[in-house]
Amino acid sequence: MKARPESNGDHTRSRVPDQATIGGFRIAVVVFGIGVTLPIFYIGSEISLALGLRRATLALFGGCAIVGLMMIVTSIIGARTRLSTYMIIQFAFGRSLVRFLVNPLLAMTYVGYFAATGDIFGGAIREAVNAFYGIAIPRALCAFVGCVAMSLTAMYGFRFIERFSSLAVPLLALFMLYVVYLVLQRIQLQDLWSAPGAGGMSVGLAISTVVGANILMAVSGPDLTRYARTGLEGVKSVSGLAAGYPLIMLASGIPALAFAETDIMKIMLILGVALPALFILVFSTWTTNTVNLYSAVLTLAASFHRFSDKQLAMAAGALGTLGAVLGIMDVFLPFVLILGIAATPIAGVYIADFFLLSGSDYRLERLSARPPVGYSALLAWIAGTGVAAAANQELLALTTVPAADGMISAFVLHAVLSRWVLKGKR
Repeated sequence: MKARPESNGDHTRSRVPDQATIGGFRIAVVVFGIGVTLPIFYIGSEISLALGLRRATLALFGGCAIVGLMMIVTSIIGARTRLSTYMIIQFAFGRSLVRFLVNPLLAMTYVGYFAATGDIFGGAIREAVNAFYGIAIPRALCAFVGCVAMSLTAMYGFRFIERFSSLAVPLLALFMLYVVYLVLQRIQLQDLWSAPGAGGMSVGLAISTVVGANILMAVSGPDLTRYARTGLEGVKSVSGLAAGYPLIMLASGIPALAFAETDIMKIMLILGVALPALFILVFSTWTTNTVNLYSAVLTLAASFHRFSDKQLAMAAGALGTLGAVLGIMDVFLPFVLILGIAATPIAGVYIADFFLLSGSDYRLERLSARPPVGYSALLAWIAGTGVAAAANQELLALTTVPAADGMISAFVLHAVLSRWVLKGKR
């Protein structure tokens, strides 16, 4: 059956046309907005407390530089092909394998992250409102309202997300700078810079933590950079992560060091900016979780051609909202983390396929000539996932970062298997 056109003009199943492309720094704003979220704040606080500001700065910029290098590669692929990640992987994995296995698993991952973030958001809003105003709002109600609002935003695609980010991100950045300013009115920067940290974490482990927390941004880079005008513009978009994310984490790490506290909302209470912080919490989580659901819609659109993007967004949003409201994340989150381990080797496969095996030619009209199942890609993906899982359990280590181990292993294996072992079954 012929695929229905995308109802929001978001080109989920086709190339982004020239007239719809934008500059790289506008995409970087969206990337930056995705990083302004509670888990990233928490990572910055924990690493800064453990290492002290000087060594934490090295670890945060070092970890984001590694992810940034990975994202440069995937972003170039996105900008050159103008396709989403989930259309791109069909060339390596085959249409049938992607439709019935790879994309459903990725969609479950993103919906799971959407639900988990919605659950955390509901709890944070409930605690904040109770602390500020003494009003006890049910956690489930907060999660429900938040997830519904985020779902409505995701329904209107990248253009709406980009416009929303262009409004929210400057406010978020200014507020973060203001918080750092308030802290430095109480404590000298040189005192914070020379503080040794509490210990319990090495710089290497901190870098691994930063890479592991952000590597999915590199895997799904084409989802955003398919809107870049050129490959160079796609590379520019990576600045939102490589430069922006360390600054986000430092902006949370500095007050954490000053007050020996990792809870960002408690720090805001100490600084007397609780109400603005509540709005920042809402806007930051909104941007991040909207992109989670948007990525889920892109995966589903590549597999379920009979449904419009809005229908898929409604279905995925309803499922994620239900998970958040029921508070089942304590049970489901370990499963989501396993899916996350399985997701990163996919990037290794499609990077090898695009640059080494396909001559960088991913025109959609050539997709029908590809086999329905890419056996080399499948085997490389399984092996890469196994390597990442083993590294996660500290059974082996290539780079000390399990996700990176899986990606590198899948890259090498797909190239080797396709060239010399399974030549006829690519």
